[in-house]
Amino acid sequence: MKKILVVLLFAFGTSFFNYCGAQYRDLHNFNGTNGGTPVGGSLTLIGTGLYGMTAYNAAHNFGCLFLLDTNGSGYKDLFDFNYTDGAEPNGTFTVSGKRLFGMTFAGARLLDGSIFSVDTNGRGYSNLHNFDLEFIGHAPYPQASLALSQGVLYGMTQQGGTNGDGNIFSVDTNGFSYTDIFDFNDTNGKSPYGAVIISGRVLYGMTSNGGTFGYGNIFSIKIDTNGMGIGYKDLLDFNGTNGASPSGSLIIAGRRLLGMTPNGGVSGNGNIFAIDTDGTRYKDLYDFSGTPSCSCPNGDLLLVGQRLYGVTENGGPYGVGTIFVIDTDGSRYMDLYDFNSANNNGAVPIGSLIYSGHTLYGMTSGGGSNGYGVIFSFDDISVGINELTGAKEAMNVYPNPNNGVFTLQANGQQLMANSHIEVDNVLGTKVYSQFSTLNSPLSINLSNQPNGVYLYRVITEDGNIVGEGKLIIQK
Repeated sequence: MKKILVVLLFAFGTSFFNYCGAQYRDLHNFNGTNGGTPVGGSLTLIGTGLYGMTAYNAAHNFGCLFLLDTNGSGYKDLFDFNYTDGAEPNGTFTVSGKRLFGMTFAGARLLDGSIFSVDTNGRGYSNLHNFDLEFIGHAPYPQASLALSQGVLYGMTQQGGTNGDGNIFSVDTNGFSYTDIFDFNDTNGKSPYGAVIISGRVLYGMTSNGGTFGYGNIFSIKIDTNGMGIGYKDLLDFNGTNGASPSGSLIIAGRRLLGMTPNGGVSGNGNIFAIDTDGTRYKDLYDFSGTPSCSCPNGDLLLVGQRLYGVTENGGPYGVGTIFVIDTDGSRYMDLYDFNSANNNGAVPIGSLIYSGHTLYGMTSGGGSNGYGVIFSFDDISVGINELTGAKEAMNVYPNPNNGVFTLQANGQQLMANSHIEVDNVLGTKVYSQFSTLNSPLSINLSNQPNGVYLYRVITEDGNIVGEGKLIIQK
């Protein structure tokens, strides 16, 4: 019966989704005192709590960390930055157990930003690393999120490093062993604004400037067993026509990397693109056309099944941004919602969206009843409506659905040795990450995870995906 319902929902088409399937709601209006003007990044969902950061305002005017229930109640200002411990936090929290990890753009002991950790209750704040413009090999002004793998945090900075053009770094979750993995030098890219993503032992990311044409690039770099960067590869140089000056991060879907640029493309208003992880088969999936259509896509894409969700900071009939959806092949673009600051519903959405159930959550940097931005939800019945068993899986998961305990095996073959197995929930949060040296079926226990759909990947040490698919936990 459920399978028939899926087919019928898609048969209604665009107008059904626009008029009957969606509801926008302001969950919280920032007022300056409780924070304001979030910059970049997205919310982080833990249980029914939405965690996030604002870059300005709050008690000391340097931003805060906050918590809000998904129903819009219980807003808590968990921590106020005072410049000494950092200022202007940005990006998205990285979660490990009951600890949140993030970065500040400025402030802290050496005034050039910091990496910090804090408990989910707002206690136990700790500066793990202070950036220093004057110290060779360090780099200041981080403006993105951290990636976590095997107890190591990876990130990027805009400036500094050996050549002054930014760097890629790693640091342990306890703040030790800071390592400058790679220094940009303009020719190989310059001034990264987004985050790196990890697939096995390979990092992928983008720079906003530099490269062959000066519009930034897409790159990959392998991390060796000693944690050093080797084999840097310039996968693509943006030239304006194929996009320009990316400010967000990539996402990975199978053997493809997906992302956006806020400028360039055919019309100069930004685009959505896809490229294979080896740098081949670049495809411009969609070009934004500008006002009154959407323009200047902001942040990262959100992948749900075969659909991509995102926001634009300009464009739309009111000129203050939109929520959009598009299929992963570039077809069926749909403007889901137009922000309208005249209605006090938020303006200029920032960062990326997150998804839970059939609801999208996000933030705006302006608008709302107080002009400091809002936290919003958007219910859309098209979110998550995908055929869960339609795609052929290269690996065999059994049983599936399961109670969280399952076995992973290559179809008709033994699981490849020295592979990296990753499992993400639909929010893109990694819930399992493990290197396997077993030449036999691998038993995985995720019984501590809630019911839902999860995505798994099996990746070689070189970053090649040898198997992927979906599994369903149903207790």
